[in-house]
Amino acid sequence: MIESCPAVSVGLSAHPAACSQISSLGVTHGDLLFLKYDIERQVEPAYKPKPYETRPFGSQVTVADIVAKQRRIERQEKGTVQSVSFDRGAANVFQQYCQAALAFSIKRGGICYGTIDEDNIVRVEFVYEPPQQGSADELIFERHTSQETQCDFLAGILGLQKVGWVFSQANKERDYIMSNAELQQMAAMADEMGPKSVAVLVTWDANDHGGNVHFEAFQCSEQAVQLCKDGWFLPPDGEPSGVSKMKNPKEPNLEEAIIVAGKDASEVDNDFFLVALPILDHQGPLMTSFPVENRLTPQSTVALRDHLKKHSSLPYSSRLADMHLLLWLAGQPNLDQTDLLAIAEAVKDKSELMEGYKVIIDSIAGV
Repeated sequence: MIESCPAVSVGLSAHPAACSQISSLGVTHGDLLFLKYDIERQVEPAYKPKPYETRPFGSQVTVADIVAKQRRIERQEKGTVQSVSFDRGAANVFQQYCQAALAFSIKRGGICYGTIDEDNIVRVEFVYEPPQQGSADELIFERHTSQETQCDFLAGILGLQKVGWVFSQANKERDYIMSNAELQQMAAMADEMGPKSVAVLVTWDANDHGGNVHFEAFQCSEQAVQLCKDGWFLPPDGEPSGVSKMKNPKEPNLEEAIIVAGKDASEVDNDFFLVALPILDHQGPLMTSFPVENRLTPQSTVALRDHLKKHSSLPYSSRLADMHLLLWLAGQPNLDQTDLLAIAEAVKDKSELMEGYKVIIDSIAGV
């Protein structure tokens, strides 16, 4: 130790021997040098103790304390439903629009209405497409509008409820099944619609003959729904990703807030939260020949007239068995809620529609 060395008490540039070799100051290999200064200085420690190392000696940590700080991410092996069956007409109308009108260049989505039977099979009978903004990476629904309220009302009369949602992905290269933003949307939908709700993913599978439209059904794990509800998922930032970054909302300074496969981590592959389901198809009780709401193709009195003429061989109530048509009629000033209730009940029961309603609907169509 050379505490009295002039080089430590004055600047070397001010010392007469500043240009001399350091050995001339009497400093040899292995000696320790100390810097003397008068200002206050904060020095970051070379080692930062982990949170558990800062606890007072003898303090106890409960399982609840550990769970509160870190969450173990686990796969959910089985869904809460057995399978999903999609009405052929509803599936075809949705995928045709994504392919023919949008060329799978942007995302498109809708809310699925149907039933869940005693065997826990979800049957999708109708897809309501709310006003929305879609791009190659984002899909934003305009929710809880008066139109959606009318849709809930009509669906309820027909014995249908919200059972999930369907969306298409843009035809672009990706290395994931669902992005972090899609997973969070999926979790929010499941939290709203219940643990038996499903998500149906529609994609374009290109091949040498052009390509095929592919339908897949999933559920979001119950753990993911709860974590999203509690604020553990960080908002998507930048390009869509196949991993989700996570942070404990109550311990934001904890860098690795989750445990994945026995290791501390700050992000997790989205596949951990997905539960794949078998998907089937069926012919449901509703038609899908009337133009779909909130699309580029307008709904109009001409479309109503064409629809009624196309199905003129059917009983009048059966000609109205199209939820897109009923939803459009709900927006006409000629009909109120009482009228819609009577019309929808006739459609459900396949009973004769009162003559007065036939006259009103025919007059709207210009027949």
